[in-house]
Amino acid sequence: MKIAFLTIRITKHDAISNYAIDMLERLSERHHVDLYTFITQTEIPSKVGQYNYTHIKDHNIKSVLLAMTKIYPLAQKLGKYDLLILYSPDIPVLFSAHLARFFNPDLKLIWDFQGITPVRYMYFKDKVLTFARRFVSLKSMKTSDLILVRSESVKNEIKPYIKGRKSPDIQVTPLGIHLDRFKNIDAEEIRKKHNLYGRFVLLYVGRLVPSKQVDFLIKALPSLSEDFILVIVGGGIEKENLENLAVSLNVRDRVIFAGRVSDEDLPKYYASSNAFVTASLHEGFCVPIVESLASGKLAVVPDRTSMPEVVANGGLVYDGSMEDFLSKLESLKDQAVLDKININVSQIIKKYDVLKVSEAYLKTIEKAMGE
Repeated sequence: MKIAFLTIRITKHDAISNYAIDMLERLSERHHVDLYTFITQTEIPSKVGQYNYTHIKDHNIKSVLLAMTKIYPLAQKLGKYDLLILYSPDIPVLFSAHLARFFNPDLKLIWDFQGITPVRYMYFKDKVLTFARRFVSLKSMKTSDLILVRSESVKNEIKPYIKGRKSPDIQVTPLGIHLDRFKNIDAEEIRKKHNLYGRFVLLYVGRLVPSKQVDFLIKALPSLSEDFILVIVGGGIEKENLENLAVSLNVRDRVIFAGRVSDEDLPKYYASSNAFVTASLHEGFCVPIVESLASGKLAVVPDRTSMPEVVANGGLVYDGSMEDFLSKLESLKDQAVLDKININVSQIIKKYDVLKVSEAYLKTIEKAMGE
């Protein structure tokens, strides 16, 4: 079977890209697989062919506009495949994918949807583009052969938009990670670097954007005992505002902005923490929850979208209010609570083993193709 894997970008230090690489490797063990991107910034499996949509080799307004002029020739090229896996590609690529069926009526389209943050959680300048991408993506899904999503939450979110006489099946395939990468990690380097000794370390990993509500985590600190400290891993447009907030609340010495960290250092931050925390408004899956569980650490998450589903009973779910969040954090000092959760963590994480997930992914693809 000839497969074209269509996405926007494959980059370093990105969980969605890491997952894509793992799935590409598994697929390429049994089939001919080619990767199409605007830009590839990290190594891909040796058996996978690599193509760029444009000569610019970057994803920006210029490259997207140039891709619009190449819709027809790309469609001709894609028509030579048996299957196109649409890993949330950009608008012009979707046009090419569906036009490719003109050249090959037997061509199958499988959507691998990572989710899109609702426009209501974005700044105005991002809303128009995101709305357009979401609209075109949902239209594309409606005429695809199968849709894969990461959580039941996303499945329920998109189901109303693709209803019809011949609406495709939607299947949940969880994202997988390399569990061994987070086991038996020496956290001494990070504890020493940030002076975490004797502190109860709350860890946030992710983008610093409004929808993640990192400000909520900082606002909790004045009401917590002095030994609580918040370590923030990640970067984004909200960083300066968050730093100013920490100063205004007089907790700047209890908030550590670690910035973006390498794939090699990330497990050390989880190992140095006591719990992962988030107040995000929307998550299609939330990889840091799984990474935290893989590190043997529990997670404290709000009762929103996919987060309760992913954490299951490997953490604590609060109702979204500050009062309940503070209550859940204080309960972490109860060893009986920790012991009960830790037993669950070791069982839950097994379902996210990348070896198990990639095998299920391969079987799902082959079944959809009738193999």
